[in-house]
Amino acid sequence: MKKFSKQITILVIILSIVYVCYINYINLNGIIIGTKVVRTENNEYKIVEMTETSYGKFVGLEQGDIIYKINNNKPSKKNLKWDNLYHIKSLDVMRDGEKIHLNDFDIVNLNGSYSYFLTVLPLVFYFLSLVCIFYVLKVSKIRKSFAGYVLILFLLDVAIAYMSAGGPARGHEFNRYINLFTFISSPIFYLKFIQEYFKELGKKFANSLVSFLYIIPILNIGIELFHRHFPQDFITNLNLVSFFFVTVSGFILVFFHLYKYKYSEHAYILKILILTNTLSFAPFLVFYVVPTILTGKYIFDALFSASLLSLIPFGLVYQFVANKMFDIEFILGRMRYYALLALIPALFIVGALALFDSFNIQMSPARQTVFIFVVMFAVFYFKEVIDFKFRLKRFSEKFNYQDSIFKYTQLMRGVTSLQQVFKELKKTILDVLLVSKAYTFEVTPDQKVIYLDKHEIGPDWHLFQKEFENVTSEIGKIIEVNQGFLMKVGERGGSSYVLLCLSNINTPRLTRDEISWLKTLSFYTSVSMENVLHIEELMEHLKDLKQEGTNPIWLKKLMFAIEEKQR
Repeated sequence: MKKFSKQITILVIILSIVYVCYINYINLNGIIIGTKVVRTENNEYKIVEMTETSYGKFVGLEQGDIIYKINNNKPSKKNLKWDNLYHIKSLDVMRDGEKIHLNDFDIVNLNGSYSYFLTVLPLVFYFLSLVCIFYVLKVSKIRKSFAGYVLILFLLDVAIAYMSAGGPARGHEFNRYINLFTFISSPIFYLKFIQEYFKELGKKFANSLVSFLYIIPILNIGIELFHRHFPQDFITNLNLVSFFFVTVSGFILVFFHLYKYKYSEHAYILKILILTNTLSFAPFLVFYVVPTILTGKYIFDALFSASLLSLIPFGLVYQFVANKMFDIEFILGRMRYYALLALIPALFIVGALALFDSFNIQMSPARQTVFIFVVMFAVFYFKEVIDFKFRLKRFSEKFNYQDSIFKYTQLMRGVTSLQQVFKELKKTILDVLLVSKAYTFEVTPDQKVIYLDKHEIGPDWHLFQKEFENVTSEIGKIIEVNQGFLMKVGERGGSSYVLLCLSNINTPRLTRDEISWLKTLSFYTSVSMENVLHIEELMEHLKDLKQEGTNPIWLKKLMFAIEEKQR
């Protein structure tokens, strides 16, 4: 399959374009698929067939209804397309001798805000997916990555699942099978991409279980083929339970491998996956799937609650294409902090509104303005107090920045050589940041790069020749590269000392806190280097004096002062 992955991917893209054009032609023209209407011998228009998912069933039509008015006019063939109702605003039907007027056709005519979730958002999502697919194909061609082709299939799967979920075309039998398969298999394609992505990084990710999950959508399709033999509620719940199972399985697998690789450089990739997983799938599971399974009623409609699923494809595309990513620890830390700040006012507002409602207090625009103003004022004041109280407690997930600087300065008091300074600096950085190796270099005034750690195998630093030349302008300057960063930590006699920190994988972008912390470390290191170098020069000078046999007055005074201090 990998041999023909490019050809298969292009074929699937072409088929998806054809399918999307067909579905949107139906939706934009308001063709109610699944509600078959024929003209009888008595010149009457009769509904002779209706599928379970046809929109006609949701507006109140039944098989056997006689249509005697369409849009307040006598029915004609212009109101039919492929034997389905077409451009309908209202219907008058005769059922068992009773006249019934139906006018709930806003979704068919794309009127109202609901049509945004039915047509506009899925279509925009599909076109954005095509743009992402273009970039993924471009990167996959360079990297020769099979994971890129799996990612494309996942993007198309989510886009088609979203596109086929609602609107007049939902009554199509074939469309029902497509929606069911893409809907349930989207978490499986998601896991398959992670599996291939980790395989290219040299790690294993749930090889056998992902293959087993493919049985679930196939099983649901098989049951759907015989849906007339099962109650509709049973089939609906089976589909939702299947989706719930594969999604929760994805959560469990990602969490399990996060624990497995928690000390690995790949842990932050899994944390990004958990974040996108939670933000994307959780609303749909919590507000639609679980309530529907347990109570038969949902909190938010499926199309609305599933709109955040778009975060997963774009998050994965960004992760696959980008060379540098934002630090997930930094984002998670801020999200926890903001969630804490938002929780108290949210509970207060809900409680206050419930209290007003119980006392039948009408909230006029003026009252609403005052109430919201007071709440927002209190929130900002509370945030100011919290920021002030914990201003010294800004920390990363691994170490307290300020504490690590304090320990570093304490260690600097005991160093006696330049190599010790670099050793302690590298150890401090490797403990805190997501890098695995650190190297020290000297850059001469004529831009010649000299590797200083002769006892270690050096990196291929020639790849960063341009960065070495640009980083020497000032102490504390940082230049980021795909797998780490360069930082100037000191200078002497026109030469610059540069630290190169690298990882085995592309590291996330340095956060504001990390950059500030690194600059502080570089300034401390620069001062320590100057002191150590001055001491080394002094010791060399003293050795020379000893060899010459001279004894300067300043040295006698210094030795006398030390003697007196010891006494």
